[in-house]
Parts: sequence; structure tokens; C-alpha cells
Amino acid sequence: MPPAEALYYSTQMIRHWALTRALLGVLWISRLGYAGVTEGGPQKLSDVSSIGESLRNAGQRAIHILYVHGIGATGAGDSKRFQRSVCAFLKDCSPPAGPDSRDYADTGLFTNGAQPPNARYLGQQIWRSAEEFSAAAPFVDHYLLKRSKGGPIVVDEINWWPLVFALKCRAMLPGEARLAGPNAGLLGVCSQKTEPDSASPGRFRSYAWISSAEAKKLTAMPSRAALVNHDLKDALLDWGFSDALMAVGSMHDFFREGMRQLFVKAARFKADGSKTDEWQAEALDPKTTDREFIVVSHSLGSYLVFSTLNVDGANVADAAPDSSIDQGREDLAARYILGRTSLVYFFANQVPLLELANVERARGGGAALGGALQQAPSMANRINAWKQLRQDVIQKSAPGPATPRQPPQVIAWSDPSDLLSWHVPSIDGIIIVNLYVRNAWWHWLFESPGAAHDNYAVNHDVIHVMLGPPATRDGER
Repeated sequence: MPPAEALYYSTQMIRHWALTRALLGVLWISRLGYAGVTEGGPQKLSDVSSIGESLRNAGQRAIHILYVHGIGATGAGDSKRFQRSVCAFLKDCSPPAGPDSRDYADTGLFTNGAQPPNARYLGQQIWRSAEEFSAAAPFVDHYLLKRSKGGPIVVDEINWWPLVFALKCRAMLPGEARLAGPNAGLLGVCSQKTEPDSASPGRFRSYAWISSAEAKKLTAMPSRAALVNHDLKDALLDWGFSDALMAVGSMHDFFREGMRQLFVKAARFKADGSKTDEWQAEALDPKTTDREFIVVSHSLGSYLVFSTLNVDGANVADAAPDSSIDQGREDLAARYILGRTSLVYFFANQVPLLELANVERARGGGAALGGALQQAPSMANRINAWKQLRQDVIQKSAPGPATPRQPPQVIAWSDPSDLLSWHVPSIDGIIIVNLYVRNAWWHWLFESPGAAHDNYAVNHDVIHVMLGPPATRDGER
């Protein structure tokens, strides 16, 4: 772990420990421990399959897990805790020390060395040079989990966080340091040493979005806000939920284009570590494929996964004029992966909240603005497109014991004390199960907000349901 990230996590642990002790000091009755798994409908847990079932059905074939992080990431490696939990449960694999390889978004808007888009925030250019925009390119890390009792597990960890660092490090944190007080850990992340990626010239392993001198100056500023208020604002709003505002606002096309390009990279990566375009033939003829994908996405990542589906034919406005071939390949990759995905896990789902920015509206007649504004497809439309893709693949594929169950399934995990998690409502044609757990020691007045939002991948109840046999998943435990 880079020193800047180590400092950040150490600072956060100390702050959360101090907050917990302060609040527990006023309690004389407390309830400690995990509360198991509670079902929240609309369908039942017994109606869905699991990663464990997919692994058993796959035999020696590989299972591909598309892992997408959520808000507030400070660097790569978000899937590592999940990988460790998987191998600890299966007892037949060891998580690798690092990824097998890394691929960057690298066409159209994200062509290596391309000039940055003319994107501004409060009149200021977000990315000031080609180098800065290169440092902002999203990427996918490919991990290979080799098993002794079954086929390998491929974890494609999609990292979109580089897109948000320029704004958060330059526009959010300095102003917050002057208003409420500094956050030394996050300022350390923003000022970490620039490190080129030797395996991909022109790209960067880390990047200094603010200078160490500026970070030191900001860190020396006095803290003016109450400790609890300051901690919540820093972690949940300034560094966390600001990601969601960028993703659903006018920067959405940047996120979507990056995600679509990384879907191509995930489709190209095979379980033996090679990278080929064989998937394109498989996409056109499902009878030739034996690949199965499972999506594990955290908070905003769930929203971004389905935004890759092109249900309206729109392309990113800043894409290169000659990028039509790339756009067609990106469409095919999104359809290829999601058409072979029968099972999606949401950790700390935020889709209902984010969809408030995209309320569906009749396109013609009525009020003066009724048909005047263009509207992006809703998440319900994109999930329905996923349902249709699954039906098409199943109908065209040769039947067999490993054929994924239908209709598509969404298992949404939430901690009731998580400040940034919402219940997933019913959607026609999709099996949806909301499951409630506690991700940290819980007291009747308080649970650590960070742990409540982040600890799904290390919650033994969550991992047991995702990987265990069906007999252990019936009803409330």
C-alpha cells in the first residue's frame, strides 16, 4: 500500500475509534455483534442462485467476476478484501499479491497523449494538460485466482476513481480545509508522489494533483468544525458522495465512455492471462461461448455498470470523429458481458437516490417544457435491456446443465445504519432480493458510518450467502 494511502487509512481508523469511544461513553446499555441476514423482499433469497452455485456448475471452467468499486476510493485494489474473503471461504485458492496485468481506457476520448476535454468547474479548467488527463484515465486490473478444486476465478477490478481526483483534490479539499479544517490523510492522497507506469508509457501509477508544499500548508490550518461533523462531511460528502454528483451530472459521459472501454478490456482478458478478440465471434454466435460473468458492484459502481448499455444510440460528445468503430466494439462488449451475466450483487446500493436526477417524463405535448428537453434513458430501461440480452443469449445458446438461471437476478446488500444505501424496488421481469446485514459492531445509538458503508466484502454473513450452499440461505437467519 502506498504511504499516502496508509496514512489515510491510519488516520481514518484513529478518527473512527475516537468517535466510537466518545459516543459509547454516554451509553449504559448496548447491543454488540452481528445480527445475521434479514430478507427485505420483494422476492425471496431462496429464489436466486449464488456465486457458489456458479462455481460448482462451472466445474473446471473459469468464472469471471466484474468488480466495480464505489464512492470514496483512494486508489486501486478495492477488490482485494473480497478476494481474500472468497479464498478464505473456498479454502482452495490464495489471492495473488497483485494483478496479472492492467489495461487503461485508451481510445477516442482517452487516447494516450490526447489533449484534455474542455471541461470546467466554476470557470476553471479541470484537467490542465495532456499529462493530467492521461493520469485521469480509468483502468481495469485483471486478477487470476487459481483454485486446486475447480476452475479459476477471474476478477476484473474496474477503477474509475482517477476521473474524480482532479476536482476533489483541487476544488473540494482546499476549500474544506479553510472552512471546517484539514484532513491530513486525504491531502496526503492528493499530494502523493507522481509515479509513471513503467508497463504503460504515458500512464501513471499515482499522481500529485496538488503539491506537497500546498498539502503541508493546508494541513497546518486550524480545525474549526466539531469533530463528528467534520469527519462525516470529509468522508461521506467531500470525498464520497461528490463522486455520485459528478457521475450523474454533466461529467456522466466521461464515466460512461471509460466504463465502456474497460468492458472491452474485460471481454478480451481470458482465464489463462492472454488477451484476444475471440469474444467478438462469441458475441455474434452465443453457441460457441462457455464464459459466465457475475457483477459485484459497490454503491455508485452499480449505477455505472448499467450505464454502459447503449439503449439510445448516443455517443460521448467529446469522442474522436473517427471513433465509430470503437463505439461499435464498446456496444458489443457491453452486450456481450451483460448478456452473459445472470447474477448481480449490489453492495450499498444507491440507484434509487441517483435516479432522482433522471425522472421519466412524457416527451411530447403538455406543459411548455414537456417535450423540449432531451432525457437520458432511465435505469429501469437499462435493466430491462439487460433482461432482454439475457433472454436472447439463453435462447440462442445450446441447452446444458450449466445454463444460467433466468430471469436475471439482483441481490442488493444494505446495512440499515449505512447513511448512503437504499432499498431496491421491484422491477418487472427481474428477481430482486434486498438483504440487510450489520457491517460493524452495533450499538442502539451508533454504528461507524465508514464501516457500515464499506465492510460488505469482509462480512462473514455476506460472504456465506454469496458462496455457500442453497440450504444455508433459506429465510431469515
